[in-house]
Amino acid sequence: MKDENGERIRFGRAQKFRLAAKGSEAVSAYTLMVEKAREGVGRAQFDAARATWSEPRNLKPEDGLYLVEFSQAERTIPEAVKSLDNCATPKEVKAAIERLLECGMLEPVPAPIEPPAPARRYW
Repeated sequence: MKDENGERIRFGRAQKFRLAAKGSEAVSAYTLMVEKAREGVGRAQFDAARATWSEPRNLKPEDGLYLVEFSQAERTIPEAVKSLDNCATPKEVKAAIERLLECGMLEPVPAPIEPPAPARRYW
């Protein structure tokens, strides 16, 4: 993801991400696509259904996996990597998150505002 100056935005390890409204629609469509693909036979039919799902959204077919993961809860990159153990490498997860942020499917969760420290009284 890049800022208005074209410089890459870096997120800290504790930065959480969540689905945006656009991402919620994509997850619903992906879930429906998976249910329909189960009626078919073979991996080729599933791959074709994923491609059909991803093309109009300008996504990669594997992005559905990441969107479903973030639909369950707000997660940091390390949490997503751990949850997707054996499905994707940390590098793949980070690249997917950057892609999904760029197209508006995911959004960073704003950091909570900490209340001001109580005033110290000196008598």
